[in-house]
Formats: sequence, structure tokens, C-alpha cells
Amino acid sequence: MKSLTLRASLISGMLLLVGVCGNVQAIDSERYIKLANATIQEANGGFIPNINQLIKSQQTMVEIGISGSKEYIRANPQHADILNEVISNAENMMNMSLEEIEDKWHQGKHMRSKGYDLDKFDHFSPLFSLMDSIIHPATSYISLKEYKRTRDTQYLGRASAELIEVVEHVSHINDDKGPVLTQQ
Repeated sequence: MKSLTLRASLISGMLLLVGVCGNVQAIDSERYIKLANATIQEANGGFIPNINQLIKSQQTMVEIGISGSKEYIRANPQHADILNEVISNAENMMNMSLEEIEDKWHQGKHMRSKGYDLDKFDHFSPLFSLMDSIIHPATSYISLKEYKRTRDTQYLGRASAELIEVVEHVSHINDDKGPVLTQQ
């Protein structure tokens, strides 16, 4: 019995070590892309059967982006300060106006004000793509809330455009230091 318990402990320890030291896998890309594509389809169709559920799916994508960013930091600590800045502001982003999030996050004013030079990174680098996996669904969230408030379909177009762009970014997250995406 002791031998079986010891063996189980050793196996558990090895699995934990493989999980910590092995390839980083964080973003459930299948779920993320499924949520993005569902939003794009509904927004482009102009018929939103459940706007509250669609808004909630944007929050879920932000959460998936945060989770992926945290995993990426473990394998790429040199990018921790940049991604932690995005993560710590994710909730605030969703409370901004479209103009504010465009200025501060899409145009990079917030990061520049913190001393980060994002111009040295490729726009489709894993770092940028992870940042965008949070920023774009936050922008879509704002757009869908505005659509809910005004019923102006321009906001559906904006939500769709944000997610079309981020789906492309998510496909680039594997381009550096081991897989970050999981496909389940």
C-alpha cells in the first residue's frame, strides 16, 4: 500500500513538473474563436436574439485572454510588466467609451505613458496578439453595450470588426517560445 501511494505521489509530481516546465498552453483557442465567430455572425446578421448573452461572451473572451497572458508570462517573464499592465486594466477598459479605448489602448497612449515602447514588437508577435486578445473583446463589449442602449447597428459593425481582427491575432500566439494555444 505504501509503495502504491509513493508511486502515485511520484507520478503526480512528475506530471506537475511537466506541466510547469513543459510547453505553455493557456488560451483555449477553440473556445475563444468559437465565441468570436458567433459574435461576428450575429453582428453581421443584424439580429441579436440575446444581447446580454452576447455581451457576456465578450467578457469571457477577455477572461480567456487574461488567462493566456498569465501563462505566457510564466514562459516569457521578460514580457511580464507589459502584459501585467494590460491585465490590470482589463476591467477598466470595459468601462471606457469607444473613443477612450481607441485612444488609450488601440493607439497605445496608455502604454506609452507608462514608458513602454511597443513599436519594437511586431504587430503579430505573440506579445501583441495576447494584448489584443484582451483589448479587442473589451472594445467589442463596449460596442455591444452601446448597441443595446441605442439599437444603432453601427455598433454591431464595430464589434464584428474588432473580433475579425483579433481572430487573426490569436492565430499568431504560437509563433514564439512554445505553444500558448490549446485546441481541445
